[in-house]
Order: sequence, then C-alpha cells, then structure tokens
Amino acid sequence: MTCESANSLAGAYLDEELDPSVSVQVREHLATCDSCAEALAQLGALRADIREHAPYYRAPSDLQDRIRVAVRRADRQGGGLWRWLAMAASILLAASLAWNVALRQSHSSRADTVSENIFSSHVRSLIGTHLLDVPSSNQHTVKPWFNGKLDFSPDVKDLSMQGFPLIGGRIDYVSDRPVAALVYQRRQHVINLFIWPSATPDSDTEAVRNGYHMVHWNSAGMAWWAVSDLSAGELRQFRILYEQ
Repeated sequence: MTCESANSLAGAYLDEELDPSVSVQVREHLATCDSCAEALAQLGALRADIREHAPYYRAPSDLQDRIRVAVRRADRQGGGLWRWLAMAASILLAASLAWNVALRQSHSSRADTVSENIFSSHVRSLIGTHLLDVPSSNQHTVKPWFNGKLDFSPDVKDLSMQGFPLIGGRIDYVSDRPVAALVYQRRQHVINLFIWPSATPDSDTEAVRNGYHMVHWNSAGMAWWAVSDLSAGELRQFRILYEQ
C-alpha cells in the first residue's frame, strides 16, 4: 500500500469502517511508515480535540422550524434530502475543523511564548547575579521564604539523596506574573524549576532551545517548568522524582 492510499483511508481506518483485509493493509503500512503513522496520530488528536472542545448550542425554536420546512421541501423534490444533509454535514465539519485549528494554533502560540520566557529567565539567572534570593539547601528554610511574597505556596522538595540537591530559590517573572523559581543542582549543572498556579492545564511539553532542555507538566493545580543543560533523560528523571 502506498502513502497516498493510506492517507486517503485514514479517516475510515480510525472509524473502523474499512473491510478487515483493507484495514490489515493499512495497519501493516503504518507499522513501517513513520510519516503516515504520525499523520494518523495527528488526525486522531484533531478528532479528540473537536469532541472535547467544540461548543454545542441548542438551536432556537424558529431556526428548528425553518430547518424542518427545508428538509420536508427537499424530501418532496426526491433525493434532495440526502444532498441537503450531506451539504449540512460538510458545513458543520468545516466549521468544527476551522475552530479546532484556530484553537490548536492559539495553544501552540501560547506554549511557545511561555517556553521562550522560561528559557530567557533561565539564561538570565546563569549570566547575572540573580540566581538565588534565598541560598539554602534546607527545604524548610526555602519554602517559608516565599510566604507573603507570592499568592501561592510552592511545593519544595529535598532530592539530595537522589542526586539533585536543592541550593535555594528566588522570585522570577514569567509571562508578566511572579513565579517561584526553585534551584537544584546535578553535578555542575543548574536546574531551574519554575512554578505557578494554572487554572487551565495544558499538555505536557518537552523542548530544546540552544542546547537547554525543558520539561513542562501540570500537577495539583500548578504549572511546572524544569530547564537545564542536563541531558533530556536526566531532566525527565528529575521530573519523575519530583512528582513522587
């Protein structure tokens, strides 16, 4: 099966509408073609976003009456009903797709802006003199220091036994709001962990900028961003330890 054929059958494959033999061919092609598999995954994510986020509105009674009249008129014309329904379905699908694309672009743009701010804050802390406001390896010293300085209390953990000792914290600014920045160390590498409340959690993110790795996740109503020049694997390990 070619990529063109697999892509043309992607929607029917996700809906499990294909003949079993054809479905097997598509599945076998996806197992050997990363680009088609990625395209199918994106299509599946798009459909999931539409189901989750597309708004639903109850039509006013006068609009419902006009639709019923239009359907009866099309039905009397013979065969027009199905053409009308097909056209209506196409319009609704196009509107949903357009809305979803705009939503995804908005989320992507916002995430890119935040990650750029995180990266800039991390680099500034390394080349300037504002890495630490409260230099301490004691979590019971660092956590109370934030009291009264922020409208939330960050969760400060001691990971020294796991090889990620706490060295202090500071207040930083990300996307025009004050955030907590906890500073950890791994050998000679500095890890900045940025924390702030997030009422609308977004998806987990990993990014690389100029050799710095960033890991983002949401937990307990908070947004978390860890950034360092550590390897991606070690930064993931830091995240896992922090979530335990």
